[in-house]
Amino acid sequence: MAFTVKTACGCFIGNGREHNEDNFYFNKKHLPKINKGLKTPIYFETTTQEPEVLAIFDGMGGEAHGEEAACKACEVFAEEVKRDAELVVQGKEYLYTTCHRANKVVADTTGGTTVAAIYIWQDEVYACNVGDSRIFRIRDNQMLQISQDHTDEKILTAMGIQKKPVLLQYLGVPDTEMVIEPFISKGEIQTGDIYVICSDGVTDYLAVHELYEVIKKADDVKRAVETVLRRVDENNGLDNATIIIAKLM
Repeated sequence: MAFTVKTACGCFIGNGREHNEDNFYFNKKHLPKINKGLKTPIYFETTTQEPEVLAIFDGMGGEAHGEEAACKACEVFAEEVKRDAELVVQGKEYLYTTCHRANKVVADTTGGTTVAAIYIWQDEVYACNVGDSRIFRIRDNQMLQISQDHTDEKILTAMGIQKKPVLLQYLGVPDTEMVIEPFISKGEIQTGDIYVICSDGVTDYLAVHELYEVIKKADDVKRAVETVLRRVDENNGLDNATIIIAKLM
């Protein structure tokens, strides 16, 4: 069964950054290594007759290293879509293989990046992440996180320590130090499902219930993206903030 996918992407440089270290893979395109984000959200509409991959990347490393890491990871996701048609129609295998290949490519730089991605085909959706960029699904008036944060938050909470959690996994870790384990989940699409992919520049400045309310009240996905990033700006969001919202009909 094929669904229509209406999706929008926005990328805000933030109020405390001179450089944008976020990037995205959207409509088979991504930003160049050096960029200032997007002035306005971008949008496209497609169907699930062919596999579609949507992803965001939150680079880190200071100076231009984060930008390079995020851009190189985008390039790997794009190359894998073009390179191996047989692999692309295998959602879990595509995401797992692509994350590991991207990890090796990024490890050759001096930066690192998170990744959060969804793979949509026919009536299936796979969610995949490495790091703390998040994926949510809105269904039946409930917003559920379907990604898994790779941080030390649980340890900090148990110790009563209040500080921003540290990443335990990300793309760019040499295999000699650790073998990354992408978190991948599978679900079946239902009409009206909304998928939200975002960097922590969104969730650090907008509570999950606020994010849900903004998206549910918006007329369409592009308006939802615009409103989310405006709210992040109004809350003095200092970090780069990137979000993709996809609605399935």
